[in-house]
Amino acid sequence: MTKLVVFCFAVIGLIAVVNLDSFSNLPVNNARFDMDKAIAKHEAHQKELAELAKMREERENPPKVVEEEVVEGPLVVLDTPQLVSGDKLYGKCIVCHGKRGEGKKSQNAPKIGGQMAWYIEKQIVDMQNKVRINKVMDPYIKKLSAQDVKDLSAYIEKLPWKEK
Repeated sequence: MTKLVVFCFAVIGLIAVVNLDSFSNLPVNNARFDMDKAIAKHEAHQKELAELAKMREERENPPKVVEEEVVEGPLVVLDTPQLVSGDKLYGKCIVCHGKRGEGKKSQNAPKIGGQMAWYIEKQIVDMQNKVRINKVMDPYIKKLSAQDVKDLSAYIEKLPWKEK
């Protein structure tokens, strides 16, 4: 045990001597301390820190871009009586299928805008005849006449297919 303690002291002493030797070999600089240079260096450092803080602030909180509201024309040009009637009928469909016929996932309503008129007409007629069951659509389509279905299908076909 004594040998271990002596060994530890010897190692600690050797480490202390090496460190003191390297400390005593440091070059001595007797240059005069210039306070003006130190102040200038400090101010340059503070300016750099302010610029970095400003860049970080801009990155974390980008300026809010105010989008100008674009006034759009009508989705469908209502140049025929059929399209005028279809526009009135589609007013009830907007709730689920959206203004542009884009569909709403929250209501499980498919995208129908721009779909072929014959296809829309066939689906509505199949739902009216109970060939295709859709309990959500039943209240909306059960009172539609054959002409109403044609008008509605023609209007839906004219809605834009691609989203903006």
